[in-house]
Amino acid sequence: MAVNQSPMYRKAEERYRSASSPSEKVAALEEMLRLVPKHKASEKLQAALKQKLKNARDEMQKGGHAKHGGGHHDTYQVPKQGAGQVVLLGEANTGKSSILAALTSAKVEVADFPFSTHAAVPGMAHHEDVPIQLVDMPPLMAGHAQPGMIAAYRAADVILHVIDLSAIELIDQYERPLAWLREHNLRPVSQADLEFDEDEDAALPKRLLVVANKSDTPGAADNLEGLKELVGPDLTILPISAKRGDGLPEMMKALYDLLSVIRIYAKKPGKPVDKESPFILPVGATVHDMAHLVHRDLAEKLKSARIWGGTVHDGQQVHATHVLTDKNVVELHFP
Repeated sequence: MAVNQSPMYRKAEERYRSASSPSEKVAALEEMLRLVPKHKASEKLQAALKQKLKNARDEMQKGGHAKHGGGHHDTYQVPKQGAGQVVLLGEANTGKSSILAALTSAKVEVADFPFSTHAAVPGMAHHEDVPIQLVDMPPLMAGHAQPGMIAAYRAADVILHVIDLSAIELIDQYERPLAWLREHNLRPVSQADLEFDEDEDAALPKRLLVVANKSDTPGAADNLEGLKELVGPDLTILPISAKRGDGLPEMMKALYDLLSVIRIYAKKPGKPVDKESPFILPVGATVHDMAHLVHRDLAEKLKSARIWGGTVHDGQQVHATHVLTDKNVVELHFP
């Protein structure tokens, strides 16, 4: 009998696969072990997880570091916030900082000269009422990056690859950063659902969206069509203009879709719905998964729930196994 893993488990597995330190591995493995179904068909998986957890704890106690990242101490990773972390990738003068400046309140230096960004710069953007963290990074130079930067891309939920539609070296600007990712064992894909190889040394699939900036410049439309014909449909390419704001709402919607999450609004019994801070869960999450976010200890005591929106009648009572959909309003009932 196959072991059917929950969306929460798959998210934890993604964090484990992307981990660049023993402590990150330990946290993800502990969550995976908690979430794995406890039955005979999963005994082999549980044993494997326990062994991996032991190894990660031993490595953490020794003060070791993950092998990924070329052995350099990472100085570019930013603690994740919001519904997901999107790390910008690109060569000099593609407009990465302009995107951050247009969508967030982050203090960035937007300049026409290269290398105006020297460190990771985070900012919070939004798709509707969902906060999504954008992180600008120093640019790559001819397909090469500063030591330690790869760990930030490995840990990212999504990579935003920025190219300049007015650049003479447009094709190289598109291909060199992708080649750099592949050299570091990352496999860019423009799809929300990731499929992991059983071999943990295999290339790690990483969600990636290409944005073709400066769509307002002369010849940009023709350059975009030529690029798409040359590179094919493997990766999604969206035209934007950070300067004018063209395509930025569509870009944020595409990033939200790639994150493969939903927003759920909580409602206390007898109170109005709270739409200020939605709960963010992976696509396919259940009422029980939401209850666990609200209160870990009380989740197992969940008595019932009522839901508004989506595929149910407003206020319908549902079981803990009910699969939630984006923008559901949920009222949890505990004993």
